[in-house]
Amino acid sequence: MFDLLNSVLFSYQLEPIVTSLAEREADSRKPCIVFLSEPEKRIPLLLSANRISPENAFVVSEPNWLKVMEDEGENVLYLLEGITMNQWGQCFYVKFKTPQKITCLCNFLTEENFSFSSPTWKQKAHEFRHYERLANCPMSSSTELNQYIDDKLHTRLLGVAAKINVPHTIAFSFCLDKYSHHGVSEQVKLINLSRKPSLEEMRTYLHNFPFAKFVIKPSGARWMGGKACTIESKDNFEVAVENLEKGLDLIYENECLLVEEFIEPSLRKDSQLGARLRILVSRRPSNQVQTSGILCSLGSIDQPINGDTSESFSLEYLANCMGLSEGQTNQLKEQLYQLGETMLASIIKYEDKYLNHLPSHQQTDFIGLDVFLRHKNGQIEPFLIEVNNCDCTSTLQLYEMQHSPHRNNILDKWVETMLYRSYQYMLKERNILILGADSEEKLKGCKWATKLGINLIFTENQPQSCSLGFPSQSLDIELRAGKEDMEKSLAIIEAIRRHQLTIKGIVALNQNCLSLATLVALFLPKPSNSYESVTLAKSQLLTSKKILIDEFEKQSFEARRFSHGVEVFRLNSLEDIHGISLDCYPLEIKLDSGNSNFTGQIVSTQEELRACFEEYQREFNILPDREKRLSSQEQLIATSSLKGLPQDVIMILSQGKFLGGYLIPTFDSNFNQDQEKIEIEPSFLDSERQENILYAARKVCHNLNLKEGIFYVRGISTELGAKILDINLLPWKMDLVQWMFQVWDIDLILYSCLIACGFKVYINRS
Repeated sequence: MFDLLNSVLFSYQLEPIVTSLAEREADSRKPCIVFLSEPEKRIPLLLSANRISPENAFVVSEPNWLKVMEDEGENVLYLLEGITMNQWGQCFYVKFKTPQKITCLCNFLTEENFSFSSPTWKQKAHEFRHYERLANCPMSSSTELNQYIDDKLHTRLLGVAAKINVPHTIAFSFCLDKYSHHGVSEQVKLINLSRKPSLEEMRTYLHNFPFAKFVIKPSGARWMGGKACTIESKDNFEVAVENLEKGLDLIYENECLLVEEFIEPSLRKDSQLGARLRILVSRRPSNQVQTSGILCSLGSIDQPINGDTSESFSLEYLANCMGLSEGQTNQLKEQLYQLGETMLASIIKYEDKYLNHLPSHQQTDFIGLDVFLRHKNGQIEPFLIEVNNCDCTSTLQLYEMQHSPHRNNILDKWVETMLYRSYQYMLKERNILILGADSEEKLKGCKWATKLGINLIFTENQPQSCSLGFPSQSLDIELRAGKEDMEKSLAIIEAIRRHQLTIKGIVALNQNCLSLATLVALFLPKPSNSYESVTLAKSQLLTSKKILIDEFEKQSFEARRFSHGVEVFRLNSLEDIHGISLDCYPLEIKLDSGNSNFTGQIVSTQEELRACFEEYQREFNILPDREKRLSSQEQLIATSSLKGLPQDVIMILSQGKFLGGYLIPTFDSNFNQDQEKIEIEPSFLDSERQENILYAARKVCHNLNLKEGIFYVRGISTELGAKILDINLLPWKMDLVQWMFQVWDIDLILYSCLIACGFKVYINRS
């Protein structure tokens, strides 16, 4: 086994596997993605998975490397041994001292896949099938799904329904019940056989098939690639009849034999060189589909073209061979990308509608489409031949070995989806304490969280949650504004103990609850920032002071005379107004934490500032007592109104590490604008200015000692550099949450809960 693996690693220009036993402690905070496969066939998956989440993806080739254990009344699959890889491409054989819980599973060692293999491999596949039946974790490739995805007739019928070109086909079967949900089509005719037809009947079928050249091949999960596939001609009619008879003898009751139109795959007119394209398509975490890449195999058109008979090349190389212009190449690429996405979307729709008898944790996340190109009337027509699940990455591995060490990101979206599903599984039924769900918008975010399988525990009674239709529990604590954070936190801890709850994490949804959440987390104990750091962060005044103080401690390699902060002035009295230099005008007037209904204003003179201050005082004096107590905690401040381009940044931090920073449209922007345009250009800034503001946001978070959570940073890019205006708690604002999920595949609510629970979070930053 290791010899074969080392041969592939050598082709990849990677070091041989380290086989000396490396024992490791299990870590329930980490995801664990397992591929049941021969290790030498999954190098592309290991490379992608461990580039994003190092040493958390494993290839398992022996059934005794797995174990099923009962956990809270359910059978749970655990990993005992496996082959993994670090971010530099070094493979290791690892044994766990205690079993590691598997969070996502892909089974490439199905019994059908090894129908024609040795008894040893058949037995392994049978044992892996046993584990697959018992697993309750998310599955991306499974025996049940392969019965459909690797069935050429099923996917061809889906293609016809989606208006995708497929060869004209006759399908013979002794049982067509499986295809009852598909509509009748002239393109693909189904022949339900009650018995094996006679030779004369076979001759009639082939004689009436209106194509001089055709292909005979079986369809079913066993028949991957070109197994038992023959190219026939009516010039050798009796040979074709003989092969049709042999094919009917090969198929089982739940399989089919296809007679299909031969698609001439020649690259140019009168050329004997043909191409078979492999389109690789992923389901993204948001359930959108995306074509990840296209590769092709070149070969002679007088025999089946596949990975066994040809080298692997890029689409650009193929276009070169075909003599296509740049415009024609781009048009073909767009056509093929659309074909791939249409096909996977059709598969997903079918699974959701008709395969609800399969376990809910199984779904198709990645496919490979085999496509031929045909020239007709000066146009290039792509024809879908088949869809692959189990061997969908074989062409990719061939390409990467031949073109090493150039890596690609074709599998990254699939890995991101497996990680996302892993995280949902890890969070399932976890109790998350929610502080500050004080608006309908935030409760919509809570509803999103419950769809992830999370149990929400509110501190105060939230009657709105009932109308929103999601389950929740309330501790019914009265958290009056006059109470100190310490008193409130002790009341929350006592209520948790009284209800005998196991809280896995604390999430604050309101800026005023940050300090309280920190104290509660400290008592439980759960991951959190320090009380000091959140006190600084929720105040623009204190944040600015901290940034300015840190300027004196800058190192020699930094721009010591440039500050990322802005000067902030307190406005407690009229005397404070006179203390502000006239050079600082115009000024922006606002409340320090920004949690009130007070609308910020721009003033250009002392007189305007005085009028604004007096108006605020009058409004404050007529407030009811409760609102007055809340507003008394707010500090009126003034900052210089800087010239530049505003830019908001989402910062994700966990366990002191910076996981990602995302430039987004300003908070008041319409997140429903053209998605493609925003995805390409989410900022009006050029690349250097984007890098500057990301660096500034990251550095300010570091200087404030923020280590846990997701923060909304408002900045402005001036001609001289980036300025950070303030740092706010991530608002569970649904248009922002949905926009981030659709464009970046970043589920802010999911990551908030993961970080709160102390899970190890990995995000693809490439």
